[in-house]
Amino acid sequence: MSGSQGLVKLPRNWNRLVRRVMRRCGRRCEWERAEFRVRCSREATMVVHAGKKDDHSVGNLLGLCTWHAAQKAQLEWEANRFVAIRVRPMRHESGEQQS
Repeated sequence: MSGSQGLVKLPRNWNRLVRRVMRRCGRRCEWERAEFRVRCSREATMVVHAGKKDDHSVGNLLGLCTWHAAQKAQLEWEANRFVAIRVRPMRHESGEQQS
């Protein structure tokens, strides 16, 4: 029932939180298309974090169908691919003077 949580340590009351989220959403996927304000009609099968992975408050948890949970994971993976990489300055060979 719980979604892909990565390396985040889940709280001891995770099962209780999952039940609360499933009751709140009526076991229906909470993914909503913002431009149309239309909610998915599939059954929610897992609970995932909407925002910060270490915030386990019920307001930060979503009940999602398998398809939308996979979509969310894909979007997060793509966003993390483009994290800026810090490049070290070039080293000059010994004997050369830096300008």
